[in-house]
Amino acid sequence: MRVHKLPRVGHENSILRTFILFIQTADAVKKYTDARLYKVGLSTIKLIVLRVLAFSGGTMTPSAIASWTLRERHNITTLVARMKRDGLVKAKRSRTDRRSINITLTKKGWKILEEHTPLTRDIVDQVMSSISEDDAALLEKLLAVLRQNTETGLNKTN
Repeated sequence: MRVHKLPRVGHENSILRTFILFIQTADAVKKYTDARLYKVGLSTIKLIVLRVLAFSGGTMTPSAIASWTLRERHNITTLVARMKRDGLVKAKRSRTDRRSINITLTKKGWKILEEHTPLTRDIVDQVMSSISEDDAALLEKLLAVLRQNTETGLNKTN
């Protein structure tokens, strides 16, 4: 894949060039990740949901998953239904609030996460191979700012 350089003229164009490069990079990372994960029956979003559930102790509500992944709740409902069909998660009514549903990783979901940790590590290593720890910390900070700015913009449009 050939990357085309944009002309360098002034600050405003620098910001625009960086924005375009960011979007291109996000798309390329998603394509690369999906290409690697599809071979083992996963997708980027399924892996993210499995990881988010694992980080939260194995259980979350669909709303919390939607919020964390920046997806609409109905999209998460559809995704969770597919993940349930695949045996990766189960859904149960909350004991404390019968209106609420908890999505929980199954043994198979935990096993898939464990089995695919080397593949996940390989994907991360490839994408981040030329990034130092200091640069990664800076990138994380900048991406958090971009995410916050974007969420603020999304909230203004709703």
